[in-house]
Amino acid sequence: MPNIYLVGMMGSGKTVTGKLLALLLHYGFTDLDETIEEKHKRSISEIFEKEGEFFFRDQETKILTKVCAVTAKVIATGGGTVLRPENVRKMKASGKVIYLETSLEELWERVKEKTDRPLLKSESPKEALRKIYEIRRPIYERICDLKVNTDRKTIEKVANQIFNELESGL
Repeated sequence: MPNIYLVGMMGSGKTVTGKLLALLLHYGFTDLDETIEEKHKRSISEIFEKEGEFFFRDQETKILTKVCAVTAKVIATGGGTVLRPENVRKMKASGKVIYLETSLEELWERVKEKTDRPLLKSESPKEALRKIYEIRRPIYERICDLKVNTDRKTIEKVANQIFNELESGL
């Protein structure tokens, strides 16, 4: 039973979709960000502030390595997990990578009120989001086995679409 890795930008719905998809598939569920927060007993924002992004990415890679060793899981990755080629190799070797594609406009609507997004803590959070989107989107597109657009769709619709694609032999 291969793992299912959900990738995409912050606000694309990886966690909420992943939880429902795991139920549909009768798989376990892991959220990398939540696992890191539990391990360090701090929020992602606090980890970024105190140790920096490089430390966080190292922790993310360590947790991902452990998760990849277990099968039949849906894993909600962090938006930047794909930035390290070693993470991509691990995901591709142990499962299917599904990109939750979301337009920049939709992402902004979903995250603009959030205060827990360390990469958006800037004078111009919308511009920061745009820059991140432009860097990451081509990576998501290149590495995914399936792309599912989430714009104006319910979590149920997105999870069911992925489930049906998996059932038909993705």
